[in-house]
Amino acid sequence: MISLFRKIRQKLLSQNRITRYLAYALGEILLVVIGILIALQINTWNQQRIENEEELEILSGLKEEFENNLEEINYSININKKVTEDCLQLTQIIRSNSIENNAELIDDLLVKIGTFNSFDAQTGVASEIVNSGKLNLLKNDALRTQIVNWLTLLVDQEEDILFRSDNYTMNLMPFLMKRFPLANGELTKKLPYDKKDYLQTYPDKSPFKTQLAKADYLEFENQIWHHKHNNDYVSVNELNIKDFINLTLKMIEDELNRKK
Repeated sequence: MISLFRKIRQKLLSQNRITRYLAYALGEILLVVIGILIALQINTWNQQRIENEEELEILSGLKEEFENNLEEINYSININKKVTEDCLQLTQIIRSNSIENNAELIDDLLVKIGTFNSFDAQTGVASEIVNSGKLNLLKNDALRTQIVNWLTLLVDQEEDILFRSDNYTMNLMPFLMKRFPLANGELTKKLPYDKKDYLQTYPDKSPFKTQLAKADYLEFENQIWHHKHNNDYVSVNELNIKDFINLTLKMIEDELNRKK
């Protein structure tokens, strides 16, 4: 093709047909420019196709990750709600001065208030797209902001989780261990992840009795209240996280539906 164009130009020059030569040369340049523009457009289309495929892959990964997180947050909310209910029941027993008459129930409740849960979010896909710079592949500005805020939200909830755990370990447990035969909780203990009953527990009650003086009742109530108070903060955070997850899932699903 190039050889053919060259022969045509040489023929026009040999015939001294300058005007037609210039017009032909201009047309040839125009063809080259059009060819370059077409190649650039094809390259742009191809790049856009690749980015669209990557965006769909990211959206699908985010959808699966947030669905898993929704399941986990619901599980955690239910467990921590039960901890609050058990704290309330303990408080009622304390205030009714009937601790001695509810020894077995107290043993059971003291185990249950220690079975609080911490939501452990899956962040693999979200973290990867943020850290790798792929966040810009998401066309939706609001969704990009939502993903960044998600990672920040999880960091913020850690403070309340740690405070609850530290208070339980350093304040409530030392109080209980001096006054209650906590080993009795073994008789009713059931860990939620022990689905196949691998756990071995004590077969008999402790020979020791509760050593709670009347003067300890106020501190006992305050200790239980403080644990409930800390658990409430975690529970409220988890409810807010659930709302955030539901909103994010809707945004992701809307984007996926638009691309079908």
